[in-house]
Amino acid sequence: MIPGTHAGYITWEQFEANQKRLAENALGFGGARKGGPAREGPALLQGRVLCGLCGERMGVRYNVAYHQVTPTYVCQEASIRNAEKVCQRVPGAVVDRAMQEVEARIAETDALRRKHVERAEYEAELSRRRYINVDPANRLVADSLEADWNHKLRILAEAQMQYDQQTQKQRLLIDSQAREQLLSLASDFPQIWNDPSVEPRERKRILRLLIEDVTLINGETIQVHVRLRGGATRSLTLDKPLPIAQIRKTKPEVVAEIDKLLDHYCDREVAEILNREGRRTWQNEPFNLKKIAHIRQAFNLKCRYTRLRARGLLTTKEISVQHDVKPTTINLWAREGRLQKHRYDNLRRCLYEPLEKRCDSQRPRRPTSQAADFQRCKGGMRCNMKHKPCDPDLGSDKAAPPRHSGRGRLGTVD
Repeated sequence: MIPGTHAGYITWEQFEANQKRLAENALGFGGARKGGPAREGPALLQGRVLCGLCGERMGVRYNVAYHQVTPTYVCQEASIRNAEKVCQRVPGAVVDRAMQEVEARIAETDALRRKHVERAEYEAELSRRRYINVDPANRLVADSLEADWNHKLRILAEAQMQYDQQTQKQRLLIDSQAREQLLSLASDFPQIWNDPSVEPRERKRILRLLIEDVTLINGETIQVHVRLRGGATRSLTLDKPLPIAQIRKTKPEVVAEIDKLLDHYCDREVAEILNREGRRTWQNEPFNLKKIAHIRQAFNLKCRYTRLRARGLLTTKEISVQHDVKPTTINLWAREGRLQKHRYDNLRRCLYEPLEKRCDSQRPRRPTSQAADFQRCKGGMRCNMKHKPCDPDLGSDKAAPPRHSGRGRLGTVD
């Protein structure tokens, strides 16, 4: 076979690239399958993860928790082939976030190599200007400057060659047009990567241009060993994610604040105060009545009613029995400000501070209706008829008692 002898539908390079892509997308097991095609899932390292314990390639499993899809990298080759236990599981959310740090390090390394080339160019140009400005009569000085210039040029050539080699190793075999587009987007890479309109499949394809494979070891911490295109390696140590029970657990400072507020407010008022202060739940949602009640029960906090009873406050029935009045009278005294009341729940039910023992003259009078309110006259008789207030001079000895028309309860009053 002699490539390029006859014109083809596609170039030889495109044909080889297609064959390589078909081999990677093979569905069977074996060494022919390396990475698999980029799919729609959010796992960025799908097809690029190796188990750090057994060396097999790890698969991806997705779980849905709280309306979010979270990936998990699973080494299950031994389980599939030999019915053994799963080798290890690694949470994918932590590892995928670490890939952003790797990408930043790659960009930093490329910038350092570029600065090295620019420094060599500056030194070579400086040596050239010194050689040109020297007096030709000074042969020794001119020869020394020419030798220094040649040395700087050799350093520049070596730096440029190394930079080109490293850049070439990190490139994928793609056509010139795609390479130009990729290089033009390099400066805007963070904006493209964080663009919500970019699908996970496209992010995976971008990541495969930079990363050959990733080895994971799940121990006390998660160790990530990244092998980049061209042979360079990066190693990261990541903390394991907290269990969901600890993530959902209310922070101790919030619990302490709720315990303090319950001395003065009911559950609904506590929720409103926390929301005004900018406090949020673990799901970044505002507090409400049910959440405060759940926290109070989970942490064994005393409710508002128990706290008020411990301070000696009485119910309406208890205080009415103590003062030998009806419960409606207690409510009236509270509205008039004679009794200090404290709300203990969200239905506006209250407890009252106990009244001190008073004599009958200091004790609040029991309200009576106007129909049963008897007006006592000067003569000692009383009636239940509605009439205007008596004359101020009624109490004097000279003034005669007024005559009332009509018939009173004890007869006509003279």
